[in-house]
Amino acid sequence: MRAIKILVAFMGVLIIAGVALVGYGVSRQDNAVIVSDDAKLSAPIAGLAELQATRAMTVGDQLAPFGTIDVKLAPGETLVDFARNGAEATLRLEGRHGSRLVIVSLRDGSVLGQIRMVDPQ
Repeated sequence: MRAIKILVAFMGVLIIAGVALVGYGVSRQDNAVIVSDDAKLSAPIAGLAELQATRAMTVGDQLAPFGTIDVKLAPGETLVDFARNGAEATLRLEGRHGSRLVIVSLRDGSVLGQIRMVDPQ
């Protein structure tokens, strides 16, 4: 019985010491000085420069005049939705053969690519 009392007292001391260490760690983190929020990359990431350039442009930013951009529509196809993301525009077109997304560069007017959504055969 005496051994159990000693073990319980010892565990109580360990619990109190653990809580004290956690409290010390939390208070120490609150007072820590953050040197930099900028993480330094150890290796280049593909497409990071384009992503940062796109993020730098906000919705309120003005683009240089780009003239007229022609997007070829299939017969019966209509524009359903349009969204601008930086210097790119995404057009959602729907027609008899399904829907497609067309991504257009607003810098040079070129069609960067398209994603066709078709019914499975």
